[in-house]
Amino acid sequence: MNYQFHIEHLYIIRKKLLNYLESTNLEKQLIVPKGCNNNMLWQIGHCVVSQQRLMYSLSGLPITVSDSYSANFKIGSSPKDWLETPDIEEVKTSLIETVDILKRDFENDLFKEYKAYTTSAGITLNNIHEACVYSNYHEGMHVGNLEVFKRIL
Repeated sequence: MNYQFHIEHLYIIRKKLLNYLESTNLEKQLIVPKGCNNNMLWQIGHCVVSQQRLMYSLSGLPITVSDSYSANFKIGSSPKDWLETPDIEEVKTSLIETVDILKRDFENDLFKEYKAYTTSAGITLNNIHEACVYSNYHEGMHVGNLEVFKRIL
């Protein structure tokens, strides 16, 4: 598998996500637009958690973000569930750091197994390569959501 291709594109997506955090004030990041279930901060943190679960958990490896981070942004969660606002600096740091770790883990050939998983989109992932492709697609969808959020906020 040419993991470098996937990592390069993930870095591009993550830098775009980081730019949303750095160019939008926290007040706007926390607004849940009418008709939506989450906000900009959730959209961004969710990308990291989903990538971790799709690639690490399903490969039998531990995720590299904290349990509280994962709980705040996992599928099915919502900002309404937050007892306090997640640490914005932790979210910013996780965007690039988790890609650096992923790159290292590919270089060290850690992804040996994969438990097949059918996503909420109905796509079955059978291996780490398919998880990489889907994860980048998933994050691209959230970038689209963020573009809409920026226009309406």
